[in-house]
Amino acid sequence: MTTDATSIRCLVFDLGAGSGRAMLVDLSGENLSITELHRFSGYETRLEDGPAWDVEAIRAGIREGLRRAENGPPVRSLAVDSWGVDFVLVGEDGEPVDQPRTYRHTRGQRGIEALDAHRERIAERTGVQVLPIITVFHLYEWAKENPSLMENARKMLMTADFYAYDLSGIPACERTLGRTSGFLNVETGTWDEEVVGLTGLPHSLFCPIVAAGTPLGALKPSLATGPALRDTQVIAAAHHDTACAAFALAPGEGEAFAVCGSWNLIGIDVPEGHMPEEARALGLGLEGGVGGRALLTRSLPGLFLMRRLRDSWKAGTGEDVDFVTLGRLALDADPATPAIDVTDPRFFDPQDMVADMRGFHPGLAQAGIGALSRALYTGLAQAVAACIRELSQFSAKPITAIRLGGGGGQDAAWRHFLEKASGCHVQAGIVEASVVGNALIQFVALGALPSFAQAQALARKSADSGAWTA
Repeated sequence: MTTDATSIRCLVFDLGAGSGRAMLVDLSGENLSITELHRFSGYETRLEDGPAWDVEAIRAGIREGLRRAENGPPVRSLAVDSWGVDFVLVGEDGEPVDQPRTYRHTRGQRGIEALDAHRERIAERTGVQVLPIITVFHLYEWAKENPSLMENARKMLMTADFYAYDLSGIPACERTLGRTSGFLNVETGTWDEEVVGLTGLPHSLFCPIVAAGTPLGALKPSLATGPALRDTQVIAAAHHDTACAAFALAPGEGEAFAVCGSWNLIGIDVPEGHMPEEARALGLGLEGGVGGRALLTRSLPGLFLMRRLRDSWKAGTGEDVDFVTLGRLALDADPATPAIDVTDPRFFDPQDMVADMRGFHPGLAQAGIGALSRALYTGLAQAVAACIRELSQFSAKPITAIRLGGGGGQDAAWRHFLEKASGCHVQAGIVEASVVGNALIQFVALGALPSFAQAQALARKSADSGAWTA
């Protein structure tokens, strides 16, 4: 790729639960170009006690992304974003004291049960959607089960915070990612002393909190191996991928956003610092937005269930059906096919999706792959539609449109089922929404764009014109 003299370049490391990418983003005027340098996967592993993350595999993927960016025009900055709730505990040497487990680990359920008497208080203080995946329940249980390792832990870093620290040497918690932990006060955006006290964890474990768009420092000299990286700054964009995506999707009044990936993150943009009591009673969560905004959201099972269905079908039949075919078969299947309830506990971490779906409803007992796909799509869409009805109570205008981001925005079958279930206009927004949002926040931090508001206006204009969409 060539760039003109007025362009500015940044590097985005976008870490998803399924795969990570290193993406070069160039801004020239109002034109954004994105180049995928490296894609890596296979970093979710399974230990004897449950699912875990391979820190070194992610590290290697990031290092390879840096290597591929080291030549060419200068990379002015880089930033990392990731999924929420998971964390890494580091010792005095800055290395993990234990291999991080994933949010699907059973310790989360044990933690939420142990803190059951405090669930309402945690929700009230932090605005978090109380689920077994939330950091506070995992960290509490981990500390209780691993006292000797806990003695060696010096800092708790959320996933993207850890890799930003690994790149810059600066330990910090970016606020949008910290919001997913269940430890940040809903009004102040700082660590909530009462919740930390409930867990019995040392306050020293928690890093300074920084806002989205904060420069952390220079890329470590040992990693700045090529001329393009010599003056690269590490920026805390929005470290939560949902916040990056919502920023790029830029929903207006009467619009919701849906980031459709492994999870479906559904939300509306609201002012920071206030969680309506009625929303908390419904189990909605208040997550971090950018530039004084917040996101009223619900986390719902997403298209990872379609991956599990595909993998399970292949394991049982030997037939490898691609996702486009799954969508076509679902659209062609009997409209009377019963939907599954994707929030049923059996679908939290299904190991045999076909058997679990067939066992869920008698009407699916002999279902083939087309009917199973339709049952899953319909169940996912019904869950999102119910959430949209809840969010409408807190929207300035009734929600009539949904802006889709993430890989699900490319799925025609998913858009069809979602539009049918919700009654809303479903617009495929920026597919690489988290990458674009991350990059736009970096460009604001660098002064290449004058404000977050103008960056969002540019994103919305480009999405509406189809310039940055699939």
